[in-house]
Amino acid sequence: MERQYDYPVWGTQGGGLVREVSGTYIFVKKPDCPGLDVGDNMPEMWGIAPANTQAHKEMEGEFVTI
Repeated sequence: MERQYDYPVWGTQGGGLVREVSGTYIFVKKPDCPGLDVGDNMPEMWGIAPANTQAHKEMEGEFVTI
């Protein structure tokens, strides 16, 4: 059974899932990269993509249409 998150989570280009905490992305699911684990900071150069509905909604709120 896949874990459900009640906060926005983001997939990373290195695998795993992160959440934003005080402007920093922290792993909530271990990435595929050796040396990183749950609770570690995501490397700044990695990209992210929304992984759940809450993250999609948060991302939509960042864009302003004119």
